[in-house]
Amino acid sequence: MNQFTVFSTQLKFKKYEQQVLALTKRVLFLLKKNNIAFDIFLVSKKQIKDLNKKFRGKNKETNVLSFCEPKNFVRPDKKAKYYGEIYLSLDFVKEKNQDLKLMVVHGILHLLGYDHVTKKDVLKMEGKESWLTNRL
Repeated sequence: MNQFTVFSTQLKFKKYEQQVLALTKRVLFLLKKNNIAFDIFLVSKKQIKDLNKKFRGKNKETNVLSFCEPKNFVRPDKKAKYYGEIYLSLDFVKEKNQDLKLMVVHGILHLLGYDHVTKKDVLKMEGKESWLTNRL
């Protein structure tokens, strides 16, 4: 059984929690992923900018950041394999008129090992994103 949780860092994001939970559940179903766990945090532009600067050395806002759990990290509180954390800036997504579905998919795919470093990676990830978002 999958275990994922959505946390809002501000009250104004609470109204999106159920939508993000439903999208996440559907994405994992479509990907046929079972027994995995991760957390999603709904954060402000300032919070994601701070995370981006601290962990990626980029002093700018972004839409979504995914952090994979380190290999062999002990997590006795989780029965499922813990993949990591996704940080989603709803303010940024709304301000840039981006698709929330796509951002949830993008974050999940990063946790599952997809990336967009090389052109081949970009094509693979964008293909999977398109396939998933067309089914949500």
